[in-house]
Amino acid sequence: MLSPRFVYGHCAPFTGNGDRDTDALWFPQPHGDDGDGGEGRVTFEGLDSVRACRGEHLPYEHAVPFTRGNWVYQVSDSPWMTDRHAYEFDHYQTPLTGSYRHYLFKFHDEFIEAIAQGIWLDRPDPTAPLRLPNDHPLARLELQTAAENRQSPSGLSWELRRSPKEHSALIEDSKLCSQRLYQFNLVLDGTSSESASVWLRTVDGRTTCRMTRAWVGEVANHDGLASAEHFFDVWEQYVGEVAARRRAMNKPIA
Repeated sequence: MLSPRFVYGHCAPFTGNGDRDTDALWFPQPHGDDGDGGEGRVTFEGLDSVRACRGEHLPYEHAVPFTRGNWVYQVSDSPWMTDRHAYEFDHYQTPLTGSYRHYLFKFHDEFIEAIAQGIWLDRPDPTAPLRLPNDHPLARLELQTAAENRQSPSGLSWELRRSPKEHSALIEDSKLCSQRLYQFNLVLDGTSSESASVWLRTVDGRTTCRMTRAWVGEVANHDGLASAEHFFDVWEQYVGEVAARRRAMNKPIA
């Protein structure tokens, strides 16, 4: 694999819809029979740390025999992970072990390491290399599918979107990074915006679904590939709380 273009920065937000920037690594792909190999990209989910070093020999022993063409590795029993976990937990009470992984990417005469929750591999659009595609696992679902309109008992309107991907593909892809399975949007003052999402992730053979809200984090989880209805009770409790606050502030509900 050729040397990467290592830039500490972000991809552009998804079509300007308010998503936070996404960290990524770009690298030229080897030239093939068709000429220019183009660029490849690694997108990071929840990037914590990154470092780069020169060298053609990896700094860790192989757990399995090396195969020509291998260039993405996961480091087990990582001292770096231990150090980062201790720092984050001591200062911010944020644990890294269990949900983060130590990745290593081998390029020509150098390697890059990262601690992140997951990775996604793709080829960027050569006309817009910083833009992520609408069907990227971390993209919001309104870019991919229509909404199911719902009415809460509290009086608020909301929307449900389901990933258009096949379940088998979602489970397979979730071995690399979280896949947005369902998206819950509240409709307030005529504007629809994401209020919660359900993410599918498979780690060490175990598949789980977790519902998260911005600034709150995980609010519910289920083992396996859960249906959207598994999260309705938790969601409706939150919607009811929003409706109660709006009534207290004399804001419209419908």
